[in-house]
Amino acid sequence: MTAPQLSEFSLRDDIDIIVFDLDDTLWPCMPTIHYAEKVLYQWLAQNFPRITDRHNPEEMIESRKQFMLRDERFAIDLSLLRYEFLQQLAREVDYDAKDVSEAGFDIFYEARQQVEFYEDVLPCLERLHKCYRLGAITNGNANIGRVGLGHLIEHSVSASELKIAKPDKIIFHYLVERFGVSANRVLYVGDHPEIDVIGSLDAGLQAIWINRENNAWPEHLTKPDYQIANLHELELLLT
Repeated sequence: MTAPQLSEFSLRDDIDIIVFDLDDTLWPCMPTIHYAEKVLYQWLAQNFPRITDRHNPEEMIESRKQFMLRDERFAIDLSLLRYEFLQQLAREVDYDAKDVSEAGFDIFYEARQQVEFYEDVLPCLERLHKCYRLGAITNGNANIGRVGLGHLIEHSVSASELKIAKPDKIIFHYLVERFGVSANRVLYVGDHPEIDVIGSLDAGLQAIWINRENNAWPEHLTKPDYQIANLHELELLLT
């Protein structure tokens, strides 16, 4: 997909709210998850060693992937997935399931919030915050306050909170209603072509594809009007 020339567009007069996806839009997702998995495994090894005696790190990840297929709720609520998977690990080796799942989830969840923002994110959000109200929608379980964006993001919603995931229109409309504006006055910025871009467009929002890895746009999807490589380019579009 060829990106439009930034000079061709100006969005300033059309936008009241800018809403962002989180994982792989404001920070790389997998390094954060791998770190949290490592922290959790080390904690389990120290406190519940029968679990780590039974599963090495790679086996535990594969086992969790298989466990996820057992219940369709897990695809929407990743916190529930983590919690119930820890319960299973505990039961397998005769630990108290509540003790392991409650403490273990807290360990994982806190580590999961230790994100490393892309270099453009914080300075750009600080500047955008002066002119626009900002929001966030995520299918993951990052917490806006804990990652350090609570002073910038006015409203946020997660799939686990609403029990509905992107690209369902309801999750987009829910956040729009919290802001109290028309959907067409909201600009959504996300990295996933179908879940973020097409999902928000179908819900009546404006959308920009943030393509940090220079990926090709899927041929079966209608191309969006706007593509950016980072938030500096978003600022140019809004100038």
